Amino acid sequence: ARPPVEPLPETTAWESIERSRRPGRPGVRELLRYGATDVTPLSGTGQGEAERGMLLTLARFGGAPCVLVGQDRSSQRGGHPLGPAGLRVARRGMRLAAELSLPLVTVVDTPGAALSAEAEEGGLAGEIARCLADLITHPSPTLCLLLGEGTGGAALALLPTDRVLVARHAWLSPLPPEGASLIVHRTVARADEIAAAQGVRSADLLRDGVADEPVPEHPDAADEPEAFCRRAAAAVERGLSGLVPGGPAVRQARYRPPA
Repeated sequence: ARPPVEPLPETTAWESIERSRRPGRPGVRELLRYGATDVTPLSGTGQGEAERGMLLTLARFGGAPCVLVGQDRSSQRGGHPLGPAGLRVARRGMRLAAELSLPLVTVVDTPGAALSAEAEEGGLAGEIARCLADLITHPSPTLCLLLGEGTGGAALALLPTDRVLVARHAWLSPLPPEGASLIVHRTVARADEIAAAQGVRSADLLRDGVADEPVPEHPDAADEPEAFCRRAAAAVERGLSGLVPGGPAVRQARYRPPA
């Protein structure tokens, strides 16, 4: 049975952003370690490219098997920013899920895609667009877990799924708040104001229909990594078990901008 939904305690956008960046916050690797079974990692794009910032695995959450593609925040912050190859890894996972007729789970947790000439020349913008197209038209049921940081096109590329779960201190923004503050106010000092105005918090995403279900933190995933990962994994299992194959048309209708 689905547990009762816990109300989200009031939290400012900036508090959630700071908590999502704590070094001890669990990421996709911890989610798989504590919450999944039969984890079978698959390496690279299938075309000779590797990317440490994006994981591709077969996994099982409870009784629900899936293909999982997930952004590894710790690798990205450790010197391996997410580039075009990472999105090609994700697209490989999407193709695999379709071939195996398995649900697809995406995990969003990224400080943003690589900001470099090499990434742009390697087709980063095009890969973001192709990721979005592949995901929105995917034939299998899809589920996204917004686990922590959700910055920019790299985060949005894995978002538009049939069901979206969001951790209490996860957030989603088209730009890093500091970058948006610099553009608007010519200083990063007003990033907290920008974040509040953008409505990036989990509570905002749930209110606006971007996300469907919260994953509680008690009070912060970094303080209870194993318990949080088990809670998130249980939410993924429930979500997968409850997905009704509606196909791309239903998904496209959900994300189509209002006329």
